[in-house]
Amino acid sequence: MNETPPSPAAGDGIQKDLLLFQMGPVQEFIAQARSTKDLWSGSYLLSWLVAHAILAAWKAECGKVGFDDMVMPSIRKGHNPLLFALRDQVSFMEASEIEKALIPNLPNRFAMLVPAGTGKVRAKAADKAVRDELARIAKSVWEWLSAHGAKPEWRDRFSNQVKAFPQITWAVRPWHAGESFDKAWDAVNEALAARRNTREFLQWDPVSKDAAVKDSLSGKEECIGDEDFWDGLHRKCEKIFKTPGHRYGAMNLLKRLWCQIEDVDSGKNYLASNLVFRDRDIHGNLRVPDIPSIAERNDDPKVPYVAVLAFDGDHMGETVDAQKTSPDGIRAISATLSGFALDRVPGIVEKHGGHLIYAGGDDVLAVLPSSKVIACAREIRAAFHEIGFDGKPLDGSCGIAVGHKSAPLQMLVKSAQRMEGVAKGRYGRGALAIAVYKRSGEILEWGCKWESKSLDLLTTLKTLSEGNSPKLSGRFPYALAALLQPYELEKMTKSTDFEKFKDVLNAEVDHVLTRQGGNLTDEERNNLKSQISEHLVSVAEGVSDTTCRIVGREQTEEEKKGDTKVHPGDFLGLFLVETFLDRKREGK
Repeated sequence: MNETPPSPAAGDGIQKDLLLFQMGPVQEFIAQARSTKDLWSGSYLLSWLVAHAILAAWKAECGKVGFDDMVMPSIRKGHNPLLFALRDQVSFMEASEIEKALIPNLPNRFAMLVPAGTGKVRAKAADKAVRDELARIAKSVWEWLSAHGAKPEWRDRFSNQVKAFPQITWAVRPWHAGESFDKAWDAVNEALAARRNTREFLQWDPVSKDAAVKDSLSGKEECIGDEDFWDGLHRKCEKIFKTPGHRYGAMNLLKRLWCQIEDVDSGKNYLASNLVFRDRDIHGNLRVPDIPSIAERNDDPKVPYVAVLAFDGDHMGETVDAQKTSPDGIRAISATLSGFALDRVPGIVEKHGGHLIYAGGDDVLAVLPSSKVIACAREIRAAFHEIGFDGKPLDGSCGIAVGHKSAPLQMLVKSAQRMEGVAKGRYGRGALAIAVYKRSGEILEWGCKWESKSLDLLTTLKTLSEGNSPKLSGRFPYALAALLQPYELEKMTKSTDFEKFKDVLNAEVDHVLTRQGGNLTDEERNNLKSQISEHLVSVAEGVSDTTCRIVGREQTEEEKKGDTKVHPGDFLGLFLVETFLDRKREGK
């Protein structure tokens, strides 16, 4: 059912088959998480399955293909240590390579050039490899569940849910001699898109008397087991199933158990047992810091807030399209993105006290201390901009969600992904957008372009308020926001409105600084006032009949239609967000 219709003949013969393979869902599956371990485990499970798919297609019975037959991602040594280890069954790797191999890095799709006539065979081999490996993992997990009270009559429900995951689609298109590669590339992508739009789904099995409760994370599958079974798991395996009342279906059980290391008595750990680069410290390498531990890495360890960061490259489809005239061009961009994800991102996230969940080329997901997340986002973007490609800088957008350490992690992940879309849409890409979830239920949202002076102001406020003897009171942003809120900046829809507001702003800033900035030098005071004025200007420049006006480049079609808007409330939003992120001061 996955086969694609044959393409019309072109040229004077077929020189290669172009295979494009995709597996999903990705974001939805990863976001179903109660902990950082769940987040990492779901991401790594997808990479693990894709690795097996690539190797099956690469080593199919119809003959191996060479390094250069892989179009994307790169499978050369160093570009993906996990794939290299599994491919060559390497049992020894340097510690740094093991760390990289444990970073979920493989994208959910791959493209390969294979000998003519072998494309469909290899695609079916890849499909089978994914399902066989998932079945082996499921068998191991079921054995663990059985040892902890799972009844045989629940096995069918468990197996059916595993079989319904993942959704695999593939397309094969002949690349004819004399035909340009970009034509074949476009055709196979169109075929895959058409196939995905007509794919079949396995129905979720019907509700039975002992499984009427939905999976607590997905809200879709029926949970496995009855009340007594889950009560027993919470009592006996509290470290693995910490939240009473939560029940899971098969795939979220796999995510939780295939790499679990807390139940030392059972000795079950499918992942550790099947990593070819095992060493005596492998269990230590598989440990993932929990949310409370990450919160303790805030500037003030007592601050109980964390942040989820989602970064994604801008216009990457256009970047790939510019290289599709040859397989080498797409290989080059794939290698560049792999280098960014494995060589640059991990160190940046670690430097800022965070834990990297996923780094798949231009796509990054991480959990960080709330006080350090914006600095981390700026550094990731700077690194992405710096690596560039084909002599041109690359750019990306970032979404951030901040919440209490006890807030549902799944909510924060989805919110960060949503704010990434806000950065690309409302702010016209090349931007950052952040949502802050206060315990009172209030949600603050703010964003700006990377080049905006507003980000520098945010840094200045943080710097002047740090230390045991801060030069600026931590209440300054809050006090200024409180004074300015009655002016209803969100109702200002023209840049002229902001021009009239400047004198009022300067007066209010002077007033607040007399109370909250007594330790500032004259130079620091004037610099802060200047930055606040520049922040107002940056917001005003984006307001023109509520339509985003971005200086220095042509407007996108969305911007011309008025779909991209800058919110005048972003002026106050910066101060409200800064107050929250640096709430360590004065016990806030």
